[in-house]
Amino acid sequence: MQILKFFPLVLSGFISGIIIYQSIFIAPSINKLLSNQDASLYLRYIWPKFFIVIGILSLLCFICISIFNSNQNTAKIFSIISAFLMLICYVAIPYMNQAKDSLNESLFIILHSGSIILTILTLLMNLSIFIFWKY
Repeated sequence: MQILKFFPLVLSGFISGIIIYQSIFIAPSINKLLSNQDASLYLRYIWPKFFIVIGILSLLCFICISIFNSNQNTAKIFSIISAFLMLICYVAIPYMNQAKDSLNESLFIILHSGSIILTILTLLMNLSIFIFWKY
């Protein structure tokens, strides 16, 4: 049962790894290897799942902290905020797609930049959980 006290650290590491891997390797490779139309189809398929998986893992992290580490307030706050930020990104996807399809580049850039910023914040919060964890 003692190992479950550190499970949130595993989840935060997993979240950080997913974000880094997806952002550094997957997304740039898709644009280089696929045509614009195929890349668009694939990205529209994968990004909602990306936000859902990170949101669920963040929520699971929050639940584990609440049950097994109630004194880890900073980690608890960061994990619930991470889940909320990923929900915002997920909800923004249809609007981002619509802006891209209607050639509203300024709205697309705003929404896309917003999702990138929220994802970077999620990454930083999950990395910070290791720093603020009370061992």
